[in-house]
Amino acid sequence: MSTDLPGEPDAPLRFRDDVTVELVKHSASDSDVLWAARVSTAGEQSLEELSKDPERSKGLLNYLMRDRHGSPFEHNSMTFFISAPIFVFREFMRHRAGWCLAGDTEVTLDSGSGDPRPLPIGELHRRWHHGPAAGGATEARDRQTLDSQVRCYDEDTLLAGRTPIVDVLESGVKPLLRITTAAGRTLRCSADHALLTPDGWRKAGELAAGDAVLAGDTTGRAAAALPDPIASVAGDGEEMTYDLSVAGPWHNFLAGGIIVHNSYNEESGRYRELQPVFYVPGQDRKLVQEGRPGKYVFVDGTPEQHKGVVAAMEESYTQSYAAYQEMLAAGVAREVARATLPVGLFSSMYATCNARSLMHFLGLRTQHELARVPSFPQREIEMVGEKMEAAWAELMPLTHAAFNANGRVAP
Repeated sequence: MSTDLPGEPDAPLRFRDDVTVELVKHSASDSDVLWAARVSTAGEQSLEELSKDPERSKGLLNYLMRDRHGSPFEHNSMTFFISAPIFVFREFMRHRAGWCLAGDTEVTLDSGSGDPRPLPIGELHRRWHHGPAAGGATEARDRQTLDSQVRCYDEDTLLAGRTPIVDVLESGVKPLLRITTAAGRTLRCSADHALLTPDGWRKAGELAAGDAVLAGDTTGRAAAALPDPIASVAGDGEEMTYDLSVAGPWHNFLAGGIIVHNSYNEESGRYRELQPVFYVPGQDRKLVQEGRPGKYVFVDGTPEQHKGVVAAMEESYTQSYAAYQEMLAAGVAREVARATLPVGLFSSMYATCNARSLMHFLGLRTQHELARVPSFPQREIEMVGEKMEAAWAELMPLTHAAFNANGRVAP
């Protein structure tokens, strides 16, 4: 539900008590799990699973889920458009789809001056989150980095472009693959990271020598992407990994000279004026927390409490957005003015995941009577999770049923 509050005719404030989740594209079915699992015993003949009825293999799906053989559940992809309050996204960003790059992976920064600069993503993370180093050329260099964009590619024409960085993320210690191409390019990434190929997006772990990836020019020429055959794919240990979130419409960037995907793309308050849509709790939102930490529960508030909460939020939102507009009108940069806006502001993003990462998300961010391990999610992120789960259950009904039958514990 949303309501408008009287205000400026060109930008009335809107208040919502719901969230939006839409499945915008996917390559996900129960058969994807089965052919990936059977490759261990059938080799390339496992691809025959794609033409068979997955119902005949429900027992295998249940076995994989029960005994937590997780990797077969990663060979699929779902992209969701999500509109929700910023505080929901701050929880969401803790869940990575496994799309990760080694810290020494060079990202191609492109300021538009015709002189792109490679920078290791680990160093980019340091500069992004800790700010410019103090003094001299180092400080100037770091500030230039924060103002840069990254080279990306139009996935239809394969022509080079630039896109703003939204965030630089530390994704934890992960096992890595080393992909080396015929032209000498090297990319160290997780097996689940998506790379652009002449046949579309494919996970790194699905690629082998003889396959090709689409590679870009890291010089100033910004030429169209071209295929580069893979010479070798090998395991490369474990270490801290990173990822980028970049602005749309193309959700990719150049890493190690190869076009890679990122798993989250959120609208950026640095590059567009944020719209006045804010969250208020609905009538069914439990408002009162009772009990001590670790043993608390939420209970319904009184009608008076709900009325007071909504009134206080709407007043605060109105004042903060008015201050934001005043700063913009005075010529203050969007990235500075946005600091006055609260986390109840709605944002939007694309989130890409596979079935395994989605099950991890649902196990923590939803409550369910079949769950073997109890979870205590905030209601607003649970609303997102419930809608994502409904879409996934239609795509992969047998996998979803096995997830429920085995206590909703991700494999």
